[in-house]
Amino acid sequence: METRQWQQTVKGATFLVSTSKDLLPHSFVQSVFENPAVYWAKKPSQATTKKLIDNSCTLGLYTINEPTAVPALETTTPIGIARMVTDYTTFAYLTDVFIIDEFRRFGLGKWLIRCCREVILEEMEDFRWLLLFTGNEQHAHMYQREFGMQQLGRSPTGLFSLGAKREQIEAAVLSCSKKDSNIE
Repeated sequence: METRQWQQTVKGATFLVSTSKDLLPHSFVQSVFENPAVYWAKKPSQATTKKLIDNSCTLGLYTINEPTAVPALETTTPIGIARMVTDYTTFAYLTDVFIIDEFRRFGLGKWLIRCCREVILEEMEDFRWLLLFTGNEQHAHMYQREFGMQQLGRSPTGLFSLGAKREQIEAAVLSCSKKDSNIE
């Protein structure tokens, strides 16, 4: 898959979402896994971090320090990620969605998820299933809204398993577009 990038400005700051593996410092990914909000994981070794980035579709979320510059390690600061374990054709498992605290409540999480949705619908022409697990009911509702996901199960510990087929994701795009246009 070729590198995909999206930019938007929120509250005077410019943000970037990119699938470029070269922009994403492995040290940032390791720090994400050390954060208590990422309770389902532990910090991987450097070798494991390289493997998980190399073998998945990882979208990095960045602040752009120099808006006129071409995005590069020197001109961006990573603030979040979303990772899809995928064959880039029919299936994706969404995991490790995270934004550092100070950048939450800017609408960046929704934007990051919508970029994931765009990758699925535009890059994976034979796409069949998106799956994920979450232990947060509020997040489960957001994934249901943004991806059209259905709850597939719930563990005794409260872990939700959710899934969506391509048609459900496409319907969610239309539904979200209508709701967004009613807000503006």
